[in-house]
Amino acid sequence: MGDQCEHLLLTFLNRAITLLPSPFCARQGIVVKVITKDLGSKYFKQKGYIQEVLDKYRALVRLLDSGQKLKLDQQHLETVVPAVGRKVKIVNGAYRGSLAKLDAIKESKFCATLTIAEGPLKGRQLTAVAYEDFSKLYVDS
Repeated sequence: MGDQCEHLLLTFLNRAITLLPSPFCARQGIVVKVITKDLGSKYFKQKGYIQEVLDKYRALVRLLDSGQKLKLDQQHLETVVPAVGRKVKIVNGAYRGSLAKLDAIKESKFCATLTIAEGPLKGRQLTAVAYEDFSKLYVDS
């Protein structure tokens, strides 16, 4: 009975939260892409990772190619969808902050299937998670 109630509550919360307009939420340790041309073509479409979240809307991003650091507003960044099988961090919705594995990409619907990778919800499969609600997890190489 308890598991059923928890499942129903989480389903309700996930639907309620995803119905609200939720902008991309900067999270430390995720890979992002610079989508503003205001900084010049040098940085446009460059990938980096969020080294530090400075406040509600700004983050310190270290570019992967050059190692250069930029302070950017989250509206100038977008999430990065990795290859199937890679780890991601959920940045929006009821599972925000959870680590997950990317199981499948549904390109026609701009969403993916994820499986929670750790914690009490480990193994739970999430279907139809929008691209902007998760991002590739940065792994130092």
